[in-house]
Amino acid sequence: MLAVRITGSQLRAGRALLGLSIEDVAARARLSRRSLGKWESSSDAVPDAMVDHLSRAIDVLEQEGVGFSATGVYLQRPAPVAGTVLHSEGATA
Repeated sequence: MLAVRITGSQLRAGRALLGLSIEDVAARARLSRRSLGKWESSSDAVPDAMVDHLSRAIDVLEQEGVGFSATGVYLQRPAPVAGTVLHSEGATA
């Protein structure tokens, strides 16, 4: 059985590290804003959610560079600065 051990506070912290709104994460994860808000408000408890749904929210955060551990939440790579355009050497416009 798959167990998710991420708390509501960790979800909220991961979202904050990326500067994403609840609406941003909910839309990307194809979840309702209400569900995500409810999970985040579960504080230090593991959210009461279906594993598949909670995993979609976690996947969105991890794809953007958030890491979760037993000791907290961290960025695995710097978050992109809003409005920054990245260019690859040799790429044509």
